[in-house]
Amino acid sequence: MKRFIKMACLVCTLSLCAACGSTENAEGSRSREAVAEAAALENAAGASDLETAAGTQASEGMPGSVDSENSAEASDTKDASDTEDVLRQTAPAFTDSLTRDGTGIARQAEAASNMVEYYKNRYIELEENFADIRWYDGSKMNQTQKDRLAECIPNITYNEETVFPKELEKEFPAQQILEKGKSPGLGVEALHEQGITGKGVGIAIIDQVLYTGHPEYASNLALYEEMHVVPNQSGSMHGAALASISVGKNCGVAPDADLYFWGMDNVKSWDGEGDENRAWEEYARVIERVIEVNRTLPENGKIRVIAISRGYNFTGNEKVDTELQVMLDAIHHASDEGIFVVTTSTALNYDFFEAYGTDAPFAGLGKLDPLGDPDSPDTYTLGSWQWESAEMFEKSLLVPMDGRTTADMSGDTYVYYADGGWSWTVPYIAGVYALCAGVDPNITPEAFYDAAVKTATVITRSEEEGGKEYTFRMMNPPALISALQN
Repeated sequence: MKRFIKMACLVCTLSLCAACGSTENAEGSRSREAVAEAAALENAAGASDLETAAGTQASEGMPGSVDSENSAEASDTKDASDTEDVLRQTAPAFTDSLTRDGTGIARQAEAASNMVEYYKNRYIELEENFADIRWYDGSKMNQTQKDRLAECIPNITYNEETVFPKELEKEFPAQQILEKGKSPGLGVEALHEQGITGKGVGIAIIDQVLYTGHPEYASNLALYEEMHVVPNQSGSMHGAALASISVGKNCGVAPDADLYFWGMDNVKSWDGEGDENRAWEEYARVIERVIEVNRTLPENGKIRVIAISRGYNFTGNEKVDTELQVMLDAIHHASDEGIFVVTTSTALNYDFFEAYGTDAPFAGLGKLDPLGDPDSPDTYTLGSWQWESAEMFEKSLLVPMDGRTTADMSGDTYVYYADGGWSWTVPYIAGVYALCAGVDPNITPEAFYDAAVKTATVITRSEEEGGKEYTFRMMNPPALISALQN
């Protein structure tokens, strides 16, 4: 089978995720476009409330016919202009939705079922070797479309509602691949069998609005609140994925950990864009809320890690950098309270990473074969889009990123993401930290990272056969846990 070779963080690019460091320069505008698109959908349906789908897929690509790409692009350009006008007229102000005592569900966010009708008749081809056909009925494809889809194997993102052309079922066993993608891999399930599941440890996630009812993680949800959000949003693909990877019953690293989730919109205004529109001070406010809630929890149930799948850096703009520093100060406050804060820019959060000579302490693994053994190092390589800057990740700790299955945002079903984003590594790391905190309650971020580096599995890979070889380090959770126990 072909290797994963796409050169972009496509989960985030496709889905307007507001997260990865690799796409951070476009985060604000992408989320704004997502809300605009959802506003147009709701307006067309005659809905009275604006139910956004921030984190869902951009209307790129090709509806119906291979020959309609140019007309689709022109239509999308017009739609973007029209929907921004709709947004300005209808979008309510940001609000908070908090619980009275820091427990329970502040608002039951529904599944994004509106997106199913919008996308189920679309065939989306974004790049030469990648397709996203979530919700699509492939039996409607003509032969040219089927041929193009076949060329994308195995780089196809789809969900349980996707219908594949019968001609491809043997070459691409979609159900088997989706089931295989649920495994967190790297020996994590062997730890679960030993009773190392994160029980008694809290994980906090700050991300886009979460569909709260998905059975993959609903029973783990100790608290769900929303801060700085446009009200009445349906669940996002991004939030569902992060919850699944961290604590999911079938997909998660720490399936018995308690989940504390804060839904948040990451911009100051839907009319703004660029660096000055990033809501760093709102992130700080949510982090302080996490600290406040954590102080009410018993010692054997504390939140030990916050996962924020978001990248950032200082820009040279005094106003923006001052606001970013407010968030970093809140991160330092959380650290003082015994909470590890993992982001896609974690190196900026802690000085000790300087000793390891990397600006990317954590990064992602791709899969050489989506049906390969998820526990075997032989299955993995560097994450697809990260090959653009392979040298940058030679000293990183790599965890599974591509070829993962998570809860879907549109209902109680699952979705397979052929290519992941840096965002997917953050909840994985948070889950591993929760496992470690369950074994060693006195674990610190520095001790965790040092032990993880020392117990890592070394792999040598090249992007193409016969190409330049690189040496990478992939996390070895069983060896890490063993080191902490001894």
